[in-house]
Amino acid sequence: MEEDGEADEAVTHARPVCAVGDMHGDPHHAFEALRLCGAVNESASWVGGTMTVVQVGDVFDRGSHSVALQTLLWKVRDEAAAAGGELKLLLGNHELLNMQGRLHYVHGFSRSGYHTGELAEYGGASAWQRALSPRDGELGRKINEHDGLAIRGEGACRSLFLHAGLRSHHAVQFGSVDAINLELRRQIESGKGELLDSQNGPLWFRGYARPGASEERACIELQQTLEAVGDEPARMVVGHNIVPWVSSRCGGNLQMIDVGMSGAYGGRPAAWRCELDDAGEAVVRALYREGEEEPPPLCARCAEKLKLHHALGDVLSADDVQDCLQYCPQTYA
Repeated sequence: MEEDGEADEAVTHARPVCAVGDMHGDPHHAFEALRLCGAVNESASWVGGTMTVVQVGDVFDRGSHSVALQTLLWKVRDEAAAAGGELKLLLGNHELLNMQGRLHYVHGFSRSGYHTGELAEYGGASAWQRALSPRDGELGRKINEHDGLAIRGEGACRSLFLHAGLRSHHAVQFGSVDAINLELRRQIESGKGELLDSQNGPLWFRGYARPGASEERACIELQQTLEAVGDEPARMVVGHNIVPWVSSRCGGNLQMIDVGMSGAYGGRPAAWRCELDDAGEAVVRALYREGEEEPPPLCARCAEKLKLHHALGDVLSADDVQDCLQYCPQTYA
């Protein structure tokens, strides 16, 4: 049996876990988000010691420096490992699209074939597709070594991280994160499989973040997934769905951390952190340039801000208003 003093010491030395959402080709905002975690310095070098940071995918596309950003993240990942820490890089649906040869979101792509921007600078569509091949491309092979899912954090901060959302039937079918990652990698290399599905695959599924009128059912499935996937995660942390603020749903069991930080969206850097208090309880915070807060329940925050917006004007941007209406339609029905 653990003595009280030993338990207190374990809590004291528990490391926080930090996470960063979709970066989309913007090194400036991406590394500012990592600085919010305390992971890197102004020179984009790892200073996080033994901490763990998870990046939930979508490094590629939209912004103009996807390859440079990915290369820099690999450098920092190696620096973190050398220091006893971890920068865990996960796959997003945009990495998948590029490995599938689908380039329509790459910066500079043109359906006319007259490409500009990053795509042209890299040598055009054929050169890009060769480099991003998951079987023999110099970038694609390395990207396909990234996992799709990871469980990180200690105690009450233990969390399942992935890009979009894991369906309960996939959690039951494969039984563990390791098994899902192995099968996802195999399916990416073969170019086919249910885990690549653009509706229900773990790099695509939006049903927890955007449950529509069936939020209760979505939250029940989310809990079933957390129980079935193994290793006892307390919550699921996802990107993929742009929200106005780092937010929660399902009583905090879902944490949404994609705020559209890339300059391609006109966004701002943000990060997510969980650390244990002296009692071993999870303290979850959304991190911004101007400070931090507990991630609010999305629809409650939307209702509050929209009310002020209608009364005072200019409280929400047009995009934020649209996001609130899409994510929380039952609030305004």
